[in-house]
Amino acid sequence: MTAAAGKMDPVMGRDDEIERVVCILCRRTKNSAVLVGEPGVGKTAIAEGLAQRIDAGAVPAPLAGARVVEVDLGAMVAGTTYRGMFEERVKKLIQEAEDADGKVILFVDEIHMLLGAGRVMGSSMDAANLLKPALARGRIRCVGATTFDEYRRYFEKDAALERRFQKVHVEEPSTHATTAILRGLKQRHEEHHGLKIQDAALAAAAQLAGRHITAIDLIDEACATARVKIDSLREANATWMQIYNKKQGKEPTVGVEHIAQVVSRWTGVPVTTLNQEEKKNLILLGDRLHERVVGQNEAVSLVVQAVIRSRAGLDKRGQPIGSFLFLGSTGVGKTELAKALAQQLFSSEEMLIRFDMSEFVGAGSVLRLIGAPPSYRGHEDGGQLTEKVRRRPYSVILFDEVEKAYPMVFNVFHQLLDDGLLTDGKDRTVDFKNTIVIMTSNLGSEHLAEAMTGEKTMEDARGLVMKQVQKHFKPEFLNRLSEIVVFEPLSQDKLKEVVKIQVEGIVAGVADKSISLNTSDAAVDVILLESYNPMYGARHIRRWVQKNVMTRLSEMVIKGEVDAGSTISIDATDDKKALKYEVAKKKQEKHVGPGVGKTTVAEGLAQRIAAGTVPPTPAGTRVVEIDMAAMLAGTGYRGMFEERIEKAEEADGKVVLFIDEMHAPRARGQPRLVIRCRGRIRCVGG
Repeated sequence: MTAAAGKMDPVMGRDDEIERVVCILCRRTKNSAVLVGEPGVGKTAIAEGLAQRIDAGAVPAPLAGARVVEVDLGAMVAGTTYRGMFEERVKKLIQEAEDADGKVILFVDEIHMLLGAGRVMGSSMDAANLLKPALARGRIRCVGATTFDEYRRYFEKDAALERRFQKVHVEEPSTHATTAILRGLKQRHEEHHGLKIQDAALAAAAQLAGRHITAIDLIDEACATARVKIDSLREANATWMQIYNKKQGKEPTVGVEHIAQVVSRWTGVPVTTLNQEEKKNLILLGDRLHERVVGQNEAVSLVVQAVIRSRAGLDKRGQPIGSFLFLGSTGVGKTELAKALAQQLFSSEEMLIRFDMSEFVGAGSVLRLIGAPPSYRGHEDGGQLTEKVRRRPYSVILFDEVEKAYPMVFNVFHQLLDDGLLTDGKDRTVDFKNTIVIMTSNLGSEHLAEAMTGEKTMEDARGLVMKQVQKHFKPEFLNRLSEIVVFEPLSQDKLKEVVKIQVEGIVAGVADKSISLNTSDAAVDVILLESYNPMYGARHIRRWVQKNVMTRLSEMVIKGEVDAGSTISIDATDDKKALKYEVAKKKQEKHVGPGVGKTTVAEGLAQRIAAGTVPPTPAGTRVVEIDMAAMLAGTGYRGMFEERIEKAEEADGKVVLFIDEMHAPRARGQPRLVIRCRGRIRCVGG
């Protein structure tokens, strides 16, 4: 690594960690360090920064002239067919490091893989045990890197190995530090991609990056995407592009919108900065919610105000976008508003994560939500809440009938609402800052029903509901909520609007089959009359429409009474108590369309490379599919499988590996010996 220090990207924002490692390496004993942190926080970059400092001579005398040598465990295992070959390689490595008299520093990425590496059946000797004597006497210096999870799972269990290393925590850099790091790497990425990167794009990448998205990866991917598009345009019309660039008077540029596109592609959420378009969308959010949620003007208004405060950055930071307690009887729009929010803010109702809290009434409810600790049954499965949010960090979380939850569950809610973070049973921190938390309750709904019958005023009913809520829930829970929203029961006029919305949904559904549907006002009145139930509200209307109207239309389609181009008219019968259906068929011309051929992503990539439209691949690059069954076949001796994988490096970047079922190589013993590309080979997995 020291020899290649000049070719590495500059390491910025990690001076404290590098200084700590330098101090440890200069010690007389226990002069080895292990860097522990979440994936992608920059552990390997710290080792590269150490190599750069040594190369520049900016280290104390004990480290002056030293070399940082990366130990590739995969390469060491590769080809060790017979017993003793692996041990011989490790001993040779130790001997060379000792002979260098402290001028060789070994760097082992994924250092937990030392445990078990090279072990054969019936023997306890592995790479870790071979290194222990030299590490104990301080004859060699070593720097390792691993994650918190792997450190706890493997490294801590070997106390003899753990005490030979000084632990160095590597935390995720702040947004300000991340921006500074990106500025330092800006020039190299501009030169590589042939593009200009706006400073605003760097700031956007730092802000949008999270625990599962690395800022530098955002910049790199945005540049690569922009370059591919530009090269495609040049290929299609080179002259037009030259004229366009000349008129613009500037080089192709990567801006904030490119970063937003990458985040959207990775997370499935249309993430943008607060530009004019999004401002307009937020202003119209209330109108769009009203299109789906009927008769709850105050409830919608309170929710929209909280969302706008959060998106403008003026509300408390470090908390969910909004947290709400929805109160009211069934069928008044509580769940529908949650679905509408998921649709409007995150583009899909699938971004709604729903929990029925009547299922979380036992003592084990907390463990079900956040996961069981080690040694408990179900630890590997993780928590139902934390795992879903880890996979979908941009979502609406709905806790139905929260008043039925086990009391200890509210301690979890306190942390979630206060810090926007939860720590699961595997000691991983899950971020809730990009979620909207909604809890529903039916407490006090009887008072609202009495207000509808005229026994009480709505104002008195609201007051009684709030008293009951304050009696049931503790103040420390209620004070953490953005808003407590009371949903009033729906009048018949409002329920008629619900019927119209349901009918519009049916119209849209049959339109997909090229069938037109017309519904008269009299038919709407019949549906309302037959489906009206003050106890169940709008939910009963939906069930009635599905059971009667949708079922009848489905029967007509199955029996062939309607086909593409038909028009169905729904009207009331003469006695205004039932619906009648009339069908007007239209003769359709048959059109035979072209067939649609499907090509896999890997095949499409191979075709583009062959056509020379994928920069910056060298001429003659090939996409080679790796058959894992064939790769494993015949690897009877240890190291043969790894040796076959290593051959890909000899192609010097002209081979792109495609590995279907990429998880297969991970099932080769514990700790697993993973395939690490590190930029030396290009790989596409599935």
